[in-house]
Amino acid sequence: MEQEKLATKNKVIETALSLFKTNGYQGTSVRDISKKANVNIATISYYFKGKQGLLEHIIVDFLEGYVEILNKYSLVFESEKADSVLIDLVEEVLNYNFHKKEYASIFYRELTLDSVFIREIMMTYLARERYTFIQIYDALRLNNTNITVPFSVFFVQLKSFLSTPYLFPSYMNEVLYIQQNDTYFFDRYKEYVEKWISSLLGLGTHDLTELKMYS
Repeated sequence: MEQEKLATKNKVIETALSLFKTNGYQGTSVRDISKKANVNIATISYYFKGKQGLLEHIIVDFLEGYVEILNKYSLVFESEKADSVLIDLVEEVLNYNFHKKEYASIFYRELTLDSVFIREIMMTYLARERYTFIQIYDALRLNNTNITVPFSVFFVQLKSFLSTPYLFPSYMNEVLYIQQNDTYFFDRYKEYVEKWISSLLGLGTHDLTELKMYS
């Protein structure tokens, strides 16, 4: 019985992920979700208290996994070089976003809106994110006087690299002809981001023009 309930709950989540990504949150109704998932509306209300609760469940689930990654690298930070910690952390975040691409798309889209829920997210999960990255950045500057870019500029650019493939999936597909599940593009993109970090922070000399996304 418990396995059946879990299967039903997961089916509702997967259906909502698909519809939210395709139609947007506002363009999706509880009735749409119940019809596609083949469950009644009462089931959705029972598990998630409605469409907003379902959205919040999806975003919190995504962020819990993200914070686990941040916490892991905070623990190794004292014993590892800051530059290698930053590169490894960004690589793992990129991998996480890629493997949870539907969650990432919905989260980054909702993050552009001003709502009570998003403000709560910023004060909790995203405050933890900033704290982790500024710790690493400060350690980098302490050991490398060549770093002149302010943290705010570095972080805005880094967040752009992490979010853009998931914030504009339709643009990526229709204009650039890049699918979100394109592993070749993802691997090259990840390599580019890592080289960009090294170049920007003066951790090495890299010619980013040498790295082509497609040959």
